[in-house]
Amino acid sequence: MVFILAVAAGLQVGCDDDSSSNNNTNNVNNSNNTTPLPEMRCQSAPSADISFTDVSDEVGIGVDGAHLLGNHLGAVDLNGDGYPDIIVHSGNGGLRDAEGTEEYLRGKHILMNEADPQDPERRRFVDFTEASGYDIIPDSGDRGRGASWAVAGDFNNDGHVDLLSGVYGETTQPEIVDRTTVLLGDGQGQFSPQGGEEPFNDISRYSNVSGSLLDYDRDSQLDIFLGYFYSSYGIGPQQDRLYRNANIAGVYRDVTDAMGLTTYNGGEVDGINHKATWGVTACDVNGDGWTDLISSNYGRAYNMLWLSTDGTGFENHTMTSGIAADDNLDWSDNQFYVCHCVLGGGTECDDVPPGTQLINCTSDNWNVGFDDQPWRNAGNTGTSVCADINNDGFMDVYHADITHWHIGQSSDFSQLLLNNGEQATTFTRPDLADIGLDRVHESVDWNQGDIFAMAVDIDNDGYLDIIVGDTDYPGTKLRIFRQLADGTFEESAEELGVYAPRAAGLTYLDYDGDGDYDLLVGFSRMRCTTADADCIFDEPRVRLFRNDGASSQNRVTLSLAGTGAFGGSNTLAIGAVIKITTGDMTQTREIQSGYGHNSIQHPFEITVGLGEACVIDKLEIFWPNKNRTTYTVENVPANYHYTVLESTGISAFTPLSVQ
Repeated sequence: MVFILAVAAGLQVGCDDDSSSNNNTNNVNNSNNTTPLPEMRCQSAPSADISFTDVSDEVGIGVDGAHLLGNHLGAVDLNGDGYPDIIVHSGNGGLRDAEGTEEYLRGKHILMNEADPQDPERRRFVDFTEASGYDIIPDSGDRGRGASWAVAGDFNNDGHVDLLSGVYGETTQPEIVDRTTVLLGDGQGQFSPQGGEEPFNDISRYSNVSGSLLDYDRDSQLDIFLGYFYSSYGIGPQQDRLYRNANIAGVYRDVTDAMGLTTYNGGEVDGINHKATWGVTACDVNGDGWTDLISSNYGRAYNMLWLSTDGTGFENHTMTSGIAADDNLDWSDNQFYVCHCVLGGGTECDDVPPGTQLINCTSDNWNVGFDDQPWRNAGNTGTSVCADINNDGFMDVYHADITHWHIGQSSDFSQLLLNNGEQATTFTRPDLADIGLDRVHESVDWNQGDIFAMAVDIDNDGYLDIIVGDTDYPGTKLRIFRQLADGTFEESAEELGVYAPRAAGLTYLDYDGDGDYDLLVGFSRMRCTTADADCIFDEPRVRLFRNDGASSQNRVTLSLAGTGAFGGSNTLAIGAVIKITTGDMTQTREIQSGYGHNSIQHPFEITVGLGEACVIDKLEIFWPNKNRTTYTVENVPANYHYTVLESTGISAFTPLSVQ
């Protein structure tokens, strides 16, 4: 039975007796919503013309304020006041801060979003790190605990945001003594260790580079998927691990093998070996209502896809889906192969003639029988974004890959993978030039440093845009690819006022609550030299770019809240799927945890751009509970921020600005 809230001349409530199921969805909504929907509010002249303004100093994160440094970024409402706060880690955040370290030089920061006392209509960020307890060393009570990244969730379903604080360190770094751990929040932005049985906190668990939260069995308890890099660089790729929340305070069970996620040491071949994971993503790839897992892998290795089998296990679809790598197996222009042939080579150089020599060949670094194999011609993927990019109802994937000029075609480029929507999940990779996602390189010795990426509708036109953190190397920068109505993209960052070279770290947030997404961007000096003009700062500074213009479009913001009851949805509704239909367009959004390289965290509130549409014809929410109940409401006025409860449906709304 689907509960429908309809608005026409007045409020009407009705029930549909159809109890059929689809994709393991029990179409029963247990709400008894009687909240009338608000009056219609429409933009007078909606426009997709936008620009961004650097407001770092204005909001207090610039040099004269918090002097915020770092490049692993997250944004989430930590104290429940309705405004996203900021979590920042530095690249060496796994190390403990030395005693007496200046506040701004510490390796991790929490900044709370507050009203500006000089002008309550404006927002500012205030450093709350010490008061939050986030960097407290449990045994001593001193400050300085190591942490490299964080993802947000509610592990005990008490309605307060908690943090999984991740630590990256290699076996060659014994000075990194802290490990990944769960910190419980009190709803005021303060955190303390959960304690209990945390097998991921084992001292042997090195190089935890990413984590994502999910409720893989839909029991309301958030589980943890962790990705592991080499134990030390280039040596010892490890098993990624899934930990089940046992619904006992602080108890998490390693269910990796039991759930069919076992990989092995050895050659690639079938794609089910240990890899140097660089990022993990949890999302419902095939739309069956169960969360699937993606691992993004370094070393020109296959990316991996694990599809859930109705919450009872996972099946590996790495090779059959096409997510592993592109089908270009041409290594002839790889300069290591070219040098191999120039220096003598073998019959393989007759079979595959080498390309043009572009480097000075002084040594042979090509391994015949290894470097020429398909599994060595994949990518260096830092982040895999999971989102319905083309509004066809199926979750697509965008891989962000580092590529280098001298490796040539044997390394995958950053690519968009469109979900074919078939029962056997497969992807198509459109030509990058055809859809406007290609790059033009002005020099021979180019590098693409794509590690971070996100899909977000920055202009509220109803089409997701792709933003890439192209970082570290000379000439790299933040890239904004705006999606047009025909499914192609235009690169437009600098045109929109965003010049962010070497953009290490990014996230989006609506910091001022105006109904459009702003951008938080980091900066890396890792490969800076005195000759590099794009090294615009002498430190890894974080900047906030305010979105000016997208709030003139029609849009809606949704805050979902699960019951937290066992068998219900987790309180943050992680795993919920939202479908918004306006006219002939249906947009699909999924509430996800952090994902990708060093776990990019976005706010859980979802803003959906409606363009010229003043009303949502149909809003559907598929809750991530045991029965996957569906809530449907029709004729929902645009330009409001709605709170939607699993138990009762729309419970509150506040207006967004209109012009």
